[in-house]
Amino acid sequence: MRVVKVLQAAVFALAGIVAQPAVAESDIGFSDQQTKRTVDVFDFGVNECAKVDLVYRIDCLRQTYSQTVRVISKASVYWEAEVALTRVNRGLYSFVRANTDSDRGRERVNGGRIKAVTEASLPQAIQLYMAAADHAAEVMRGGSKVEADYFGPIADAVEASKSLLQ
Repeated sequence: MRVVKVLQAAVFALAGIVAQPAVAESDIGFSDQQTKRTVDVFDFGVNECAKVDLVYRIDCLRQTYSQTVRVISKASVYWEAEVALTRVNRGLYSFVRANTDSDRGRERVNGGRIKAVTEASLPQAIQLYMAAADHAAEVMRGGSKVEADYFGPIADAVEASKSLLQ
């Protein structure tokens, strides 16, 4: 009798597990609000970068990526997008460090101080940024369907930012 009750309880428990509806992809932490906030922070930064001379834009874009990563890092399901944006940020940081124009002062933009790169390094900087932005957008669009849906607007903003250096 006791064995029968244990077996009945096990069957009931298993039935409950099997009968559970699958978690909808939209219920795993993605949100339109998080995506919009991320795009808004990025777009604001890019618009601020458009106001400075071309030699300052690389570091300004680096700062924009850094600020965007801080926003997106608060939502763990956006990890892939965060990694893609962080890689661009780090690449730009290294480039600016290696090619800073010490004859020009810093400018204050969007709450931070940015450095100029040398005019001679601008073609390389532009090429680096174009490739990094393309790669980041590709990574953000390369995941699952739900990731592509939520990361797509971020990838679009990243691709649109390339016009800032053309």
